[in-house]
Amino acid sequence: MQPSVVQSIESVPQVLLGPLLDEEAAMWADDLRWSFAPSRQRLEAALLEGTVHGFVAMDEIGACAYATFSSHEDQGVIGSFFSSKRARNLGLEEVLIRRILARLLDRPLRVVDCQTLFSSKPSLKEPFATCGFESAARLYMSLERDTWAARATAAASLYRSKPTHRTDIRSIARLIFDAHERSRFQDASSSFDTLDSCARILRQIILDEVCGAFDSAGSRRIEEGGRALAACLLTWPLPGVAHVSEVATAPGERRKGLARHCLTESLRSAFEGGGATQATLSVTASNQAALGLYESIGFVPKVSYQSHVLRSPLR
Repeated sequence: MQPSVVQSIESVPQVLLGPLLDEEAAMWADDLRWSFAPSRQRLEAALLEGTVHGFVAMDEIGACAYATFSSHEDQGVIGSFFSSKRARNLGLEEVLIRRILARLLDRPLRVVDCQTLFSSKPSLKEPFATCGFESAARLYMSLERDTWAARATAAASLYRSKPTHRTDIRSIARLIFDAHERSRFQDASSSFDTLDSCARILRQIILDEVCGAFDSAGSRRIEEGGRALAACLLTWPLPGVAHVSEVATAPGERRKGLARHCLTESLRSAFEGGGATQATLSVTASNQAALGLYESIGFVPKVSYQSHVLRSPLR
């Protein structure tokens, strides 16, 4: 089966995208244990407002693949790219991403980001490599409640963690920025480049709830003298599924068990108080310290995907 035409997403009535988005929602729920509904609402609203652009591949049945992008000031973001099962393995993801890259790289952008987890081809790398992107392998991991119950131990009494509130965004942003000081160029993401970018990501997680409902009580932090030393942020992308959106430790406080304590307390809240049957998280594959921590608790890799960033593209 070959697509008959690739056209701009703005020219395709949303009703024709419906079946394709329904299929994408099923993939999110089945493979990632994540609700597509909030993202779909944001996508449909952005298409109506004209703040998101992209391309759609059409075959004799209808829309069979799509990809989107947006830009604001000097930053570009490649969003969803998804192909229907009937059109998989035709290289449609590559075709659509190349068109988007051609469009984005013709603009005066400082940085372009893409995460491939929520796509039908999470291993996609070649179009980005051709355009000079930095890339990093990442792992999406999951932990089942039975595994947690078998491995869970009592929290160390040496530490005292507290809930994280919406008013704590700036202090947690500082913690995350400092925690990525040495590794931010290994993550292939501009999210940690500046204190403002860290705060922006946290506002998306905590205020906009792009990773699901933010759990203030389940998001634990350890601080001293008003300074955050470690933190774990917890969200709920699907009923019964808790997502660890961020784990960070201040550089001078590592190897003291602070991150383990915050993560353990967050998971205890999710599994024993929140009714979670599963927890998920993402980690850069080269971050051996974090990966070792997660594996010791019982997390196992579920999806391997890519993070791509292009800083200071050609203007």
